[in-house]
Amino acid sequence: MAGTVGGMGILDARRVLAVQPHYDDNDIGCAGTLTLLARAGAEVGYVTGTDDLAGVLDPDQADDVARRQLFDEAREAGTIVGASRFVDLDWPDAAGLDRVALRDQIIDLIREFRPDLVLTIDPTLPDEAHQDHLITAAAVSEAVLLSGLPRVRRESGDRAFGVAKIAYYYTVEPNDTVDTSQVQIERHAALDCYRAQFTADDLVGLHVALDRCERAN
Repeated sequence: MAGTVGGMGILDARRVLAVQPHYDDNDIGCAGTLTLLARAGAEVGYVTGTDDLAGVLDPDQADDVARRQLFDEAREAGTIVGASRFVDLDWPDAAGLDRVALRDQIIDLIREFRPDLVLTIDPTLPDEAHQDHLITAAAVSEAVLLSGLPRVRRESGDRAFGVAKIAYYYTVEPNDTVDTSQVQIERHAALDCYRAQFTADDLVGLHVALDRCERAN
């Protein structure tokens, strides 16, 4: 499932913050793992960096209507997985994320939520062209590194909190895996919520690709 850093097992986490650049990334990358965590009693929070409007298929759909559809689809999928908290940072999709500003937002969220596990996209992906993915991954990784230092982000430094473990999905070099075979119904159902960005044929292909990836790991 993910490349990991830290000694705690992924499924041992009790408070989990899953940070994604777009509404569908957590559910494509680690919905099975998050479902298992929620089933085991972990509190799962989703943080989404951008408004995800660039990926909406209908070019004529008004932005406010598209935002509402994306919002509803993401909540539907996250609820299937077992997430209980959703935070939207609402940066414009594919329009230039500010890494430091995003990092600081994530530091504050970590200090508020106090997770023992943070999940995000692997920041070292060699063939990733989407800068939203790379910037988010780098910002989250640095936020985890710095969130325990009270002199960083002094505005929230009195609540400094060190995260025990970070795990990366979409990784090409996993050093840990999670067997999600018992939650395949939930994993597939979460993906099927994303109708604004994927056609029915797209979703079929996505399911097949993810199943193939799981068998390979």
